[in-house]
Amino acid sequence: MTSDTTPSVSRQGQRPAGRAPLPKGAGINSLKLDLEVTREELASTLDDLFATFNIRVQIRSHPAFFAGLFLALTGTAAGIAALLLRRRGRAG
Repeated sequence: MTSDTTPSVSRQGQRPAGRAPLPKGAGINSLKLDLEVTREELASTLDDLFATFNIRVQIRSHPAFFAGLFLALTGTAAGIAALLLRRRGRAG
């Protein structure tokens, strides 16, 4: 998403920058169209937000990081298992 397509935040009660104000006396069709555009912008924003916190999307976006994390966790688990097995061998 680029800053060109994202409307900037404006003062309360005013339309976002980049959106033309509705003409005075706009008909119901204009209002419905404006509402549809607003819904599309909201849907796009929510999609981006949910993708940020979706672990599957993050793994697909950063495979090397998650491969390294998996190897580190696997190595740690193997090290802990080896230490526990050593202790059992000495105790018996």
